[in-house]
Amino acid sequence: MRKNITVYGVSDMTGQTVGRIVRAASAQFPEGLVRIKVLCRAASAEQVIDFIQQEGDDRGPCAVFHTILARRTREDLRTALQTLRIPSIDLLGSTAHVMAELLDVEPQETPGLTIEDGALPEIFNLACKS
Repeated sequence: MRKNITVYGVSDMTGQTVGRIVRAASAQFPEGLVRIKVLCRAASAEQVIDFIQQEGDDRGPCAVFHTILARRTREDLRTALQTLRIPSIDLLGSTAHVMAELLDVEPQETPGLTIEDGALPEIFNLACKS
């Protein structure tokens, strides 16, 4: 029997980044199994929990994927979700943390910056090499 799940994407800005990531992941599963709800401009763990409780349903399990930049908010959210036994993934903070360790520089934690503000990637396509 197939389960339906609800995926909550949470952002401290527009929700576009988290929305794109969870949508890309959901494409790997049959249509209709994953329901995505995005909360943008979240400023606290309490707002996120309230949103989940208001928008949640009993149709299946859920998870939270977020792109929250403020360290304190991320920690509070992780604690609150663990208490509720809701799995979560910190999509942006974990990545920035690893970069900060390597650079020995703290991230700006500035909401609203986009991929256009970041470093340009060098893309290599091994399938095209002969």
